[in-house]
Amino acid sequence: MSITFQELYSVDQPTEWMMQQFQGFNLDSRKVTTGQIFIALTSFSQPEKTVDFAQKALNNGALAVISETDLGLDNSVVVPDVRHLMGQWQKQYLLATQPVSLAKILAVTGTNGKTTISRLIAELLMSQGKKCAVMGTTGNGILPNLEASSHTTLDALHLQTALHEYAQQGAEFAAIEASSHGLEQGRLNGCDIEIAAYSNLSRDHLDYHGTLEAYAEAKSRLFKFESLKVAIINIDDEHANVMIDAAKSNSAQPKNLTYSTTQKADYKVEDIQYSLSGASFKLITAQGTFDVNSPLLGHFNVENIVASLIAAEQAGFALADLIAVAPQLKGAPGRMQVIRDNERLFVVDYAHTPDALIQVLQTLKRHVSQNLWAVFGCGGDRDRGKRPLMTQAALDHADIALITSDNPRTENPEQIFADMKAGIQFDQHIVHEIHDRREAIKFAVQNAQDGDIVVIAGKGHENYQEIDGVRHWFDDVVEVQSAIDAQHNNLDSAYPAQ
Repeated sequence: MSITFQELYSVDQPTEWMMQQFQGFNLDSRKVTTGQIFIALTSFSQPEKTVDFAQKALNNGALAVISETDLGLDNSVVVPDVRHLMGQWQKQYLLATQPVSLAKILAVTGTNGKTTISRLIAELLMSQGKKCAVMGTTGNGILPNLEASSHTTLDALHLQTALHEYAQQGAEFAAIEASSHGLEQGRLNGCDIEIAAYSNLSRDHLDYHGTLEAYAEAKSRLFKFESLKVAIINIDDEHANVMIDAAKSNSAQPKNLTYSTTQKADYKVEDIQYSLSGASFKLITAQGTFDVNSPLLGHFNVENIVASLIAAEQAGFALADLIAVAPQLKGAPGRMQVIRDNERLFVVDYAHTPDALIQVLQTLKRHVSQNLWAVFGCGGDRDRGKRPLMTQAALDHADIALITSDNPRTENPEQIFADMKAGIQFDQHIVHEIHDRREAIKFAVQNAQDGDIVVIAGKGHENYQEIDGVRHWFDDVVEVQSAIDAQHNNLDSAYPAQ
């Protein structure tokens, strides 16, 4: 038996049954309360337990169960595409029971940059006196009050609930990261996305998508939302046409805007000047040429800040006013986050793909006067094919490579290190291998010299290290600062004040 949303309840005129009995949806059988409908999504890891979860929900007081396949239970109905419908259901339920004016949504997709761009969008809109929620890898909430997020893109029910809560708190805008998983699984369905931005695409998540082409196709779904008004695309990326074609095929016919640092575009960057305090450049637009000063390091952060400026402008603000506050922007934690120690620079970054690591190292190579270090690892239970590529990226673009642990998760760390070294020629390179990440960071701090830049890559904002499936507290920024403090204390004790 199948069911439609209209058969659950009427949004325009809520039925007495809805108001008195129906108390919304739930995805967790352990948390179902009386009056809720349990949505029994088929578990990827434990599909055989779906029936057990559904029965438990009914025992806990669920009004009914909606499942993707027939579970053979009383009070259950089948909706094969429930994953793609439940976001809209949740949104309508919340609006019917607690009417509110929802925030306008700006969404960002891409392998690298989406966290920084979405955060910068929120900062820019807040600078114009507008409350803006941000949702993504580094946390969810209205700036500056963010709570840790379990996923880059939340499941559809929690996403809609969060957006509803932010609207109740006065958020007029929401800047959201749109992950490929989230887009393919319909987690953003129900969101009236008005502005969408694309940064770039490189190898990542192939353990899930299978091919780079499938990965790009998943990303392009963001530009097919019927609510879309503006598509913002980095045409310097080789997969840009996939996104442009998706936007052009959209019946909503959104306005397509492009940006570039190398070719003709609606927003063209020229004359980039780099320094350890950031970057300055000229932004050539239809409204004229603007001088932009950014406090963020790196070429890709020039692209990121341009994308965020365009998005905020399209949200209804003057580009000149936005550019005026650019020097005060901070960006996302763990994204090219700098810890300075006299003449040494330590940079914590989330780069966990070969392309991202290359970009970080190439960018910082412009600034370093002595040695550029790369401290990095590879996560367990993920794409094994990129592991030697990460190592090769470090050898090719850093002066000193330090191989260490990332999040081994449930995988044997020795297998990860073996994969990272497979087929690699280490001759003519300075390479260290220290499996304990804390000790690796200490080693880099103790041995880095004035003029060196040390990149600690892979974990960025994360404040844990997952080992054997257990998350242990660990923060790269804290570890770097602790190692610096310890080094200075030792020096102070060795040379007491006279």
